[in-house]
This record gives sequence, structure tokens and C-alpha cells, in this order.
Amino acid sequence: MVYSGIVVLLGAWYCLGTCCPGRPLRHLYAVFAAWVAPLLFVPPLFSRDVYAYAALGQLTSRGLNPYGHSPASLHGPSFLRLVDPLWQHAHAPYGPLFMDLGRAMAPVAGNSVVAAVDGYRLIALIGVLLIAASVPTIARSVGRQPQSAFVLAVLNPLVLLYLIGGAHNDALMLGLLVAGVAAATLRHPVVGILLCALAAEVKIPGLIGVVFIGWAWAGQGAAPARRLKFVTLSVLIAGAAMVAVSEASGLGWGWLSNLSDPGTVISWLDPATAVGLATSHVLGLVGFAGHVHPIVVACRSIGLVVAGVITAVMLVRSDRDGLPKALAVSLLAVVFLGPIVWPWYETWGIVFLAFVTSPWARRLLTLLTAVGCVATIPAHGHFTAGEVAVTIVVLGALTLLAVASAVGARRQWRMASSS
Repeated sequence: MVYSGIVVLLGAWYCLGTCCPGRPLRHLYAVFAAWVAPLLFVPPLFSRDVYAYAALGQLTSRGLNPYGHSPASLHGPSFLRLVDPLWQHAHAPYGPLFMDLGRAMAPVAGNSVVAAVDGYRLIALIGVLLIAASVPTIARSVGRQPQSAFVLAVLNPLVLLYLIGGAHNDALMLGLLVAGVAAATLRHPVVGILLCALAAEVKIPGLIGVVFIGWAWAGQGAAPARRLKFVTLSVLIAGAAMVAVSEASGLGWGWLSNLSDPGTVISWLDPATAVGLATSHVLGLVGFAGHVHPIVVACRSIGLVVAGVITAVMLVRSDRDGLPKALAVSLLAVVFLGPIVWPWYETWGIVFLAFVTSPWARRLLTLLTAVGCVATIPAHGHFTAGEVAVTIVVLGALTLLAVASAVGARRQWRMASSS
């Protein structure tokens, strides 16, 4: 049923993308409301991270610093039993702004699971609403149709299912980042920098917007010295804002040293990790076994260096390629060359990819969305060979049905438009 629903949603999204040009944005807002409404009342989808957020919120509200204590430190009624065992002993890698939101929410939610999930989902919804409000502004600034960008970025099934359905804090980080870029395109770079600083106070990738906005702030075709001056000024403004938030929260900067905690997950889905695992297996075949961890760490480090180089190149090319495209490529490089890849991480780059008009960008966005939507659906127990075969047949049939429906809808729309 879950796979079927995702395929239907992907088909509907594709159909909407083919007929949205020329439609008023208010029609798309209505679709957004209709698609989001059911997600506000379902249990967390495809992830248990929201329970970790709730546990960290309880921890903070009880006077313990989440950067030095893990959810396992909780005693009495708590959300600890719902937290994935992988994160029960992990310290928070999130910024003080998000921790303060959790601290404020904990007394309101109490020990109610439903109230806690609804609270964090509301935060995620606010983040996506920030994206929705900012997308038309950025689209117009780069000559992109606001309707097409809205469908690709805001009505994207990956955004809706994972950011809102999964109640991930990436929604608030991304919302503030996109709002910051929108403010910069309206010639308010300082406002944009401050919004990106707040995004980084949720999750550190938001800081990338500060550098790109500072680079663009120097002006088209500016000299390298002028570029460096404005980037430095932008970093100082963002740094001052982050210091103010950190001091106001009283939690300190321990979260920066915890950023490596998610990297404890070893998964073949992460390209850098997969290269490390494959290399260690090959070396094991020739007598050099037992070196998995250092090889994986080395490959991940190389991946991060390559991502940094790609980001630097896109920063230099941002005048020619445009700020959204430069951010899209940079964020996707950070995601896929980083130590771990989760589907909701892909939304960082996908939202900015929606502003790129090239056919390759549309195809890449569609592919990442379709694959990401089914990448982490949990399976309890083990599938038999027969169950796998039936699943493949059903998915294949549903995919063909969705494609056929999309093609039919597109033809009907063209016929209606021509008549």
C-alpha cells in the first residue's frame, strides 16, 4: 500500500508538472494544501528521528546539555524507548536554535507522543512554508516560471513525504536557507546572511548560503580582492549572529564537535562509504583484511575534499551559472560525497535544482525524487523470494500505469490547449 501510494503521488506530481505553465499560483497553493493536509495527521514516515528530537528536547528542558549528554541520560517517563538504538547514546549535532525550540516544546508536549510529533511536524511545516513563500521570488530573479519551480521544489513528493511526513529538522534549515537566498535576490544581502546564519543554527549546511551570498554581494564581475572582502564581511555578520544565538541559549558550541556522530552509520548507499567498503573487500581477497574502518574513513575524507573543490568551483562560476544552480550542485556534492546519505538530505540540492531550466536538471531532479522516495521504506523481518517477485511485479505494473496516466493527461492537456 505504501509503495502504491508513492507511485501514484509521483505520477500525479509528474502530471502536474506538465500542465502547470500558465496556471495561477493560487491553484498550486490549493494543491499544496490538499497534499499536505493528510501528512499532518499520520505517524512519522520512514524515520524515527523525530523521537530523537523529542528526547533531546526533554533532555534540554531538564537542565542537561544535549551536547554532552545523550538521550540515554533520561530517567523516568521519556521518549527514549522510541529512539532508534543507533542514536540513544549519540550527542546532539544540531544547533542551539533547534535545541531551544525543543526545550520550549517539551513542557507543552509532556510525555504525549502525539503532541511531540505534532509539534515537530509544525516546525517542519513552517520550514516548507518558508520554501513555498520564497520560491516564486527566486524563480523570477533567474527567469524561471514560478509555477514550474513551485511544482518541482514545493510539491515535490520527497519534500512532502520526508520533510513534513518525517518531521525532519532539515525542513526548517532549508526553509531559512531558501528564504535567505530570496532576500539576497531582492537586494537585501544582510537579511539573507542573517537568515542563513539562523539556518546554520539548526543544521550546519545552512552556512553555505552565507559564503555564496557574500560572493554575489560583491557585484557581477568583481575583482578577487573585493570578493574576499565581502565574503569575509558576510562570515563575520553570520558569526556574530550565531554567537548571539549560542550565548542566549546557554548551550555553547559543543554541537560542532558532534557533527561526526551521524558518520558512525556505515551504509553502501553512501558513495564514499561504498568505495571504501568495496576497496577493503578487494584488499581482503589479496590478504590485507581487517582494515575496513581506516579505509572507509580515508575514502570519506577524500569525498569531502572533492565536495569542497566542487563547491569552490561553483562559487567562482556562480556569476555565469546563477546562484541557485551553484548552490544546487554544491549541496548535492556535499550530500553525495559526504559520510552518510539520507533521502531527506537530497532535498537540500533538489529545491535549488528546481530553478535550473536545463533539461538535464529536470531529469536529474525527477530521478533523485523517484529513487529517494522509496530508498528507506522499512521492512520488518525478511522477504521471501516469492514476496520479492510479487512486489517487483506490482511495482512494475503501478509504474507503467502511472507513466501511461501521465502521458494521457499530457495529451489531453495539449488537446484542450490547442482547442
